[in-house]
This record gives sequence, C-alpha cells and structure tokens, in this order.
Amino acid sequence: MTLSKSQRLARRFSPAGTFAAMEHESRAWIVEGACGYRTSVWEAGGIRYKARGTRRTWGKCPGCGKRHGFRIYRQ
Repeated sequence: MTLSKSQRLARRFSPAGTFAAMEHESRAWIVEGACGYRTSVWEAGGIRYKARGTRRTWGKCPGCGKRHGFRIYRQ
C-alpha cells in the first residue's frame, strides 16, 4: 500500500517508533459511512493518534460515490 501525503510527512519527521505507534493506533479507528462503507483511518489515508471520542465528518464516499456523513470511532 502506498502512503498518503500526510502519512509520508509523518514518516519523514517522526521517529520510527512513533510512526509505528501512529500506524498501529490509526488502524484501530474506523471510518463508517451512512451507506455501510467501513475502513480504517489508516487505509483511508489518514492518521488518528492519541485521539479520543467519536468524530463526525462529511465527504464523498469511496464505496457508493455519494456525498454523506461519516462517523469515525475507535473499534
């Protein structure tokens, strides 16, 4: 898998151990769309490190191609 721009930037400026922890924690966070599409934050190209709580965001879904809300939560 190729890294997103933000992930490459984090890899470049973070120590190797911290970057590995970022990847591990980001894979535990799930992005879930209204249509049922689910993926990890890391696979979606993001980083969620040392975060807590549920977040909501809006965007275009890679699963169905429509714009709708997404819920980001820890698995």
